[in-house]
Amino acid sequence: MKNSINPAVVSTIAQQISKFYPQFDKKEFLKVASKLPALELKARVIAVAEELKKHLPESYSKSIQIINQVVASDQLEGFALWPFSEYISKYGILDFDLSMLAMHLLTQKFTSEFAVRPFFIHDSKKVLKYFKTWTKDENHHVRRWVSEGSRPLLPWGMRLPQFVTDPSDTLILLEQLKYDEELYVRKSVANHLNDISKHHPKLVIETISRWEKNAPTKHQPKMIWIKRQALRTLIKKGNPEALKLMGVKGDAKIKMSPILLNQSKFKIGDQLQFSFEITSTAKTKQKLVVDYLIHFMKSNGSAKPKVYKLKTLELMPNQKQKIDKSHSLKLITTMVYYPGMHRISIQVNGKIFSEKNWLFDCLGKK
Repeated sequence: MKNSINPAVVSTIAQQISKFYPQFDKKEFLKVASKLPALELKARVIAVAEELKKHLPESYSKSIQIINQVVASDQLEGFALWPFSEYISKYGILDFDLSMLAMHLLTQKFTSEFAVRPFFIHDSKKVLKYFKTWTKDENHHVRRWVSEGSRPLLPWGMRLPQFVTDPSDTLILLEQLKYDEELYVRKSVANHLNDISKHHPKLVIETISRWEKNAPTKHQPKMIWIKRQALRTLIKKGNPEALKLMGVKGDAKIKMSPILLNQSKFKIGDQLQFSFEITSTAKTKQKLVVDYLIHFMKSNGSAKPKVYKLKTLELMPNQKQKIDKSHSLKLITTMVYYPGMHRISIQVNGKIFSEKNWLFDCLGKK
């Protein structure tokens, strides 16, 4: 992914800027390309943004006018636009309104969900005033930005501590977006609620319950989808009120067979394949939310569980259900593996019913 910002992209950025700012020193600007191979993606974006600062006009308003012209020309797309949002984020706080309008334009082509966060830190009331208006924006990318940009715990983004402590202001935004016709927007609403649930579970449960109760019939499917996505962290934790909202009534009444693994020792790149069978022991039909946990070894020798969604099902009395699943053990940037004994657990309605140990020789090669 880091190669999304490469010498060819830098050259294209320079060419497009030169169309609207002939004085742009392309030769000097392009020297940044030599720094890119040693840098990861975000560092590349920052390096290009800092180089823009050196070669665009000293006046921020003039620079933003040029950037807006480049963005509006539609000659750049995707990650090639990221250095512009980074430029606004780093240098635009003092020209608040000009920057907000520039991000509004940029969001329609790329995204400003990361760039807007320093502006929230600087003056959240001012950003919220814009965002309340933009909940009704005709562009669905902008409406999605309202939710995503104000998320308290946006992955890879700056945390917004004021909304971690008190999310009431962003809930006002979500109220306006919950019936949005675009799934793209509603997905952000659900993820935003999931963020809030990590510190205010009761508030999220009450909010979703109220939304579902008051939703017109035509919007009920939207509420069901948002509910399932927004409550996923609470469901994984076995929160009884969240489970109740999902139609799960109390503890699971089941018997579970031992977990079967495709092998007992695994290496990087292997597939951890497992299967088990659930038998309902309830006297009536019951709904079951099934998750699996992998207890990954940490550097200090302890194990930390990570919960993954598996399946939601309904079983009649004495009905059996076999479940098969494969989990990839490939290298990923968000996980550091350590060798040693690991464990997989099966959780139903928030409680562990079966576990199995397995050895991870992650220092070896497949």
